Amino acid sequence: MASRRSHSILVVDDEKTIADGLRLTFESEGYSVRTAGSVREALGAVAQSDPHAAVVDLMLPDGDGLHLTRELKRRDPAIEVIVITAYGSVRKAMEATKGAGAFHVLEKPFDPDELLSLVDNALEHRKLVTENADLRRRLGEQVTDSEILGSAPGIQRVLETVAAVADADANVLIVGESGTGKELLANALHERSGRRDGPWIKINCAALPKDLIESELFGHTRGAFTGATTEKVGLLEEADRGSLLLDEITEMPMDLQAKLLRVLEERTVRRLGAAKAVSIDFRLISSTNLSPDVALREGRLRQDLYFRINTVSIVVPPLRERREDIPILSSSTPSSARCS
Repeated sequence: MASRRSHSILVVDDEKTIADGLRLTFESEGYSVRTAGSVREALGAVAQSDPHAAVVDLMLPDGDGLHLTRELKRRDPAIEVIVITAYGSVRKAMEATKGAGAFHVLEKPFDPDELLSLVDNALEHRKLVTENADLRRRLGEQVTDSEILGSAPGIQRVLETVAAVADADANVLIVGESGTGKELLANALHERSGRRDGPWIKINCAALPKDLIESELFGHTRGAFTGATTEKVGLLEEADRGSLLLDEITEMPMDLQAKLLRVLEERTVRRLGAAKAVSIDFRLISSTNLSPDVALREGRLRQDLYFRINTVSIVVPPLRERREDIPILSSSTPSSARCS
């Protein structure tokens, strides 16, 4: 098939007859193939070219195929790896590959046609994942253009800031009156960041009851308090490897702000009633319709927390300060007009 000619495959097996046999099989179908007999040789081959897929033996003379799989995925998350293994190691290999990220495990001896079909499926999966990631990236790049409308200097400066810091992973504080598009900006920051494929958790601190907000944020164990009949994962924990929006952060109770500060400093969270904390990694985006100076003066925002969440500050101008945008907004779709 014509599409195969554009794909390269790495075959890693210390049995030369198997490696050469697979090379001939794949080449006869139009694939470009490189072979290696060890982990070292495989990594050397990858350094010289970027294979789209790899067929890796589980047992290699200088390591194991799972270690190699993890290294291949670390260097190129898009590569699809099929692990081949002798009878008796299949279950162990399948369990281990859950963490290594292999596409499939195939038991020796195998039918070459079955392996070809697996490789075709793996490459199709790679194509779909890559296209989806590219689509998400392009949609993220279009968010500020298609939804946050306006040509006034103030809003253009805001959009330039979003573009500059979206992928920086720094904590961002968005300040603006209700209806100025703070959530749209937060969406753009997440969609244009390296965390776009991770969770995107949004919390409206003003909407959560004060007696429930701690449990919602931190989670709890069974029996941690009256009514805690089941274990609950908190929203902070759910945001791991993604982004977290704390909307109207100045509405968060002060004692909870202190606990949030500790989470940001230690990068760990402990559920209510739990004995141990767990590590978490998220990008924090906060927003408020209240001036930080007013919030600090009125005791609605801890100063030490403010310094932590305000690595980058984005102030969104209200429409009365960008009157030249009124014609653009009035002729836009209803959803865009409302959000702006």
